[in-house]
Amino acid sequence: MEKNIVRTDQLKGVINPPGDKSISHRALIFNAIANKKARITGLLESDDTQSTINCLKMLGVGIQRHSRGVYDVQGVGLNGLKSPSENLDCGNSGTTMRLLIGLLATIDGQVRLIGDQSLQSRPMDRVYDYLNELGGKIFSENDNGCAPIIIQGSKIENNDPIKLKIPSAQIKSAILLASLTARSGLELIEPIKSRDHSERLLSSMGVDIQVDEKKISIQDFPKNLESLDIVIPGDISAAAPWIVAALIHPNAEIQINNVGLNTTRSGIIDIFLEMGGNISIINKRVIGNEQVADLIVNSSELNGVSITKELIPRAIDEIPLVALAACFAKNITTINGIDELKVKESNRLVNTIDILSKFGGNIISQNDQLIIQGVGKLNGCTIMCNDDHRMIMLAGIAACASEGKSTLMNINSVGVSYPNFWEDFDSLV
Repeated sequence: MEKNIVRTDQLKGVINPPGDKSISHRALIFNAIANKKARITGLLESDDTQSTINCLKMLGVGIQRHSRGVYDVQGVGLNGLKSPSENLDCGNSGTTMRLLIGLLATIDGQVRLIGDQSLQSRPMDRVYDYLNELGGKIFSENDNGCAPIIIQGSKIENNDPIKLKIPSAQIKSAILLASLTARSGLELIEPIKSRDHSERLLSSMGVDIQVDEKKISIQDFPKNLESLDIVIPGDISAAAPWIVAALIHPNAEIQINNVGLNTTRSGIIDIFLEMGGNISIINKRVIGNEQVADLIVNSSELNGVSITKELIPRAIDEIPLVALAACFAKNITTINGIDELKVKESNRLVNTIDILSKFGGNIISQNDQLIIQGVGKLNGCTIMCNDDHRMIMLAGIAACASEGKSTLMNINSVGVSYPNFWEDFDSLV
C-alpha cells in the first residue's frame, strides 16, 4: 500500500486515539492470573495485543470478545497457567514476549516463545538474566540473547534487592510477574523511574505494593490476585502524532480526547510545553487509577531545547516525533540518552535520522545524543517505509507538514499499534 500526501491549507478535527497499548497488554496478562472474571473496556485491538490474547488462550485462559474493545478475561489463578504443547508466537510484540518471560518463569513445564523476524533481533536477555539470577531457567535457543526463548519453569527466590541497570517498564513488569507467581518477596530499584502501569494495576488488584520514587517492594504476597474490571484510557503514544502535526502545521487546531496522562508517560507534553507549544489540557479526570484529560493543540512557534536523559524513559516511544518537531523549531534541539532507540522494532535512531534527512531535516547523532538544527520547513519526498509502525507514523506526520507532495510506500504496519491511523489522518481537514 502507498499513500500520496500533500499539505492541506488547514489541519483541524477531533481525534479519539485507541486504548493505551501498555495498559492493554498488562490488563490482559494480570487478569489472566487473577481469581475471577474481569471485563476490560477500551482495549487496544491491534496486532500486538492480539498476540498477547492468542498466547494467553494457549496457556488455558478464557478470553471472550463482546464488542469493539470490550473483552472478558477468565482468570486461572496465580499458578493456574498450563504449559502449551505448541510454541507461543508473540508476533512483532516485544511487550508480549518480555512480559511472558516473567509470567511463565515458574510454570510447571517448558515453553518456547517465538516471534517474527524483527522480534528475533531484539534483546531478551536483558529480561531473563535477572530472572536466572533468582533461580530461573530461561535461555536463548540460538545463544544470542534473542528469540526463540526457552523457559523451563523453576522455583524463583528473591532475598536481595534487585537493581536494574536500565530504566525499563518491561523488565520491571517481568520481574513483578515472576515474583507474583513465585510469591517471593521483592525489592526492586530502578536507576530512573519508568512507566508505572503495572504497579497501579497490582495495587488495584489487592497487592500491597509499596512505591517510593525509584524503589518498589512487596513483602506480603496475596494468595489470590483480585480480578479487575478496567476502562483503558487513550494511548498517549497514539496521541503523539496528532500533537506534533498540530504544532508544526501552519494552520492547525486538533482536539485529542481521552488521553492517558500518567506522569511516567507524559514526558512529551513537558517537552513541548518547554519548547513553547500551544497545548491546552482540559477535562482532567481519573479513570482506572490513571490520570486522563483532553488536549487541544494549535500551531505553534517552537524553540529548541536540551532534553536530559532523565526525561527519556517518560517519552521513549515519542522521541522520533520530538525530533520531527525540532526540525520546525528555532535554533538547536539536543536529545540526550537516546541509545534505547536502537533496540526497538527497528533501529529507530538510524531510521529517524534517515527519514527526517530525506524530508530536508538537519539531524545527526553524536555519542548518546541526537542533535537537530531547526530548519523551519521540510520538503515532500518519496519514502519506502520499513515495517516499524512508529516510523511509518513519523513519515506520515512529516509529510502532512511538508511543502510539496510526498509518497509513502509500505505503510500497512501501523496496525501493530494503531489500526485506524490512516482513517484518522484523512479525517483531519
